Amino acid sequence: MNDDLFGAPKKGARESADYSAKDIEVLEGLEPVRRRPGMYIGGTDEAALHHLAAEILDNAMDEAVAGHADRIEMRLETGNFLTVRDNGRGMPVDPHPKFKHLSALEVILTMLHSGGKFGGKAYDTSGGLHGVGSSVVNALSDLLQVEVARDRTLWKQEYARGKPKGKLANAGPVNNRRGTSIRFHPDPQIFGALQFQATRLYRLCRSKAYLFRGVEIRWACDPALLRDETPAEAVLHFPGGLRDSLEADIGPATPVAPLWAGEADLPAAADGQKAGRMEWAVAWLENGDGFLHS
Repeated sequence: MNDDLFGAPKKGARESADYSAKDIEVLEGLEPVRRRPGMYIGGTDEAALHHLAAEILDNAMDEAVAGHADRIEMRLETGNFLTVRDNGRGMPVDPHPKFKHLSALEVILTMLHSGGKFGGKAYDTSGGLHGVGSSVVNALSDLLQVEVARDRTLWKQEYARGKPKGKLANAGPVNNRRGTSIRFHPDPQIFGALQFQATRLYRLCRSKAYLFRGVEIRWACDPALLRDETPAEAVLHFPGGLRDSLEADIGPATPVAPLWAGEADLPAAADGQKAGRMEWAVAWLENGDGFLHS
C-alpha cells in the first residue's frame, strides 16, 4: 500500500486554505430555483416554460378533485401573461403558526416544500410538484399576481422573482366569488424570448378536463395569438371522463365490441389510509395500430 496516497500533499500542491468555509455557498429562499431551474422544471426550454402552466393548473385541479371546486379558468393574454383561476376554497391567508409574521399564502409562494399535500386531511390526492410548484412558478416569474376570495373577503398580493412587492392586502368584501386566481409572466432572464403556445395550453386543459369528469375548464385566448384551429374560447367538460377521451382518440374507427369503461375504488390499506381509485376505458378496433395512454 502506498502511504503517499493519504499523506501530506507534496511540495507545490495547493494549500487546504484555498478551500475553506468561505467557499461553501448557502442558497436561501427561492434562490436555488433561479440558479438551477432545471432541477425543478427540467430546463429552460419550451417544455419547461409550459411546465409552469401545468403546475398552477394542477393546484386548481387538486381543489376540484378534492370536491371543493367545479370550475377552472385559464386565460392567455398578449405579452405572455397567463391567468389560472378556480372557484375552490382559496389559499389560506391567516398567519402561519410557524412563521407568525407571514401569511400562509406568502409561505406557500416563497418557501420550497411548503403546502397542504404532504399529510393531514387537506387533500386525499394531488398532482404536480408537492410543496414546490407554486413557489417555483413564483421564483421564475418577473411578475406574479395572486387574488384570493375567501370568507367573502378579497385578498391581493404581488411578487417579482419570488419576492413580495408588498404586504398581503385586504381588498374589501366580495360576494358571489371564491377561490384563487394567479396571473403570472415568465421571467425573460430565465426563458429568454420563449412564449406560451396557445395550442399546447389548450391541449393541456382538454386533457385535464377528460381526467376529471366533475370539472369544467373554461379556456380563453387572445385571438391575435392563435396560429391554427385552436379556439379562442371553449368550455371543456366531459361527463363521460375517459370514455369520452377514448372515443375522441379513435374517431370514426370501428370497434369490434362496445367500448368498455369503468371505475373502482382501490382497497384501503390496513391502517385505513385511502389507496386511491382507478378509471379505465378500453376499445378493440377492427383495423389500425393500438395505443396505450395512462
